[in-house]
Amino acid sequence: MKTLRLFMCITVLSMVFGVTSTFASREHPGIYINNDKLDIYANVSSLGTTLVPMRPIFEKYGMSIEWDNVTKTVTATKEGTVIKLTHNSHDGVINGEKVALTQVPTLEPSNNIFYVNLRFVSEALGAGVQWNKTNDDASIYISFPE
Repeated sequence: MKTLRLFMCITVLSMVFGVTSTFASREHPGIYINNDKLDIYANVSSLGTTLVPMRPIFEKYGMSIEWDNVTKTVTATKEGTVIKLTHNSHDGVINGEKVALTQVPTLEPSNNIFYVNLRFVSEALGAGVQWNKTNDDASIYISFPE
């Protein structure tokens, strides 16, 4: 009886801790741009949207950045593409045209980091976005055409 109880406890604990570590890595997937791993924090929201800090991702994409602290709006520009995103707004703007966002950009007040939708920004610049999920890991591969 003691052996069976011990076996069940070990089984339950391994299931709980196994699921927790898998879930944690899917919440914070690795980001690869043209197969180069990016050292950036990514977070998957409850809506399934991957959010990343705006400054490192825009800089990695070679974009110039302007921040308007009054309106909490970022404007990022590269080779004729202009992206504007405003804190807590469901409207993004690409080259002057309004686009509905599935997830609002968010300014984290504790550290003043502005988080943006990785897929939205990447696809606005013409990149492909591909998820690679396994049982215990998740990665996002962004590929720009040559």
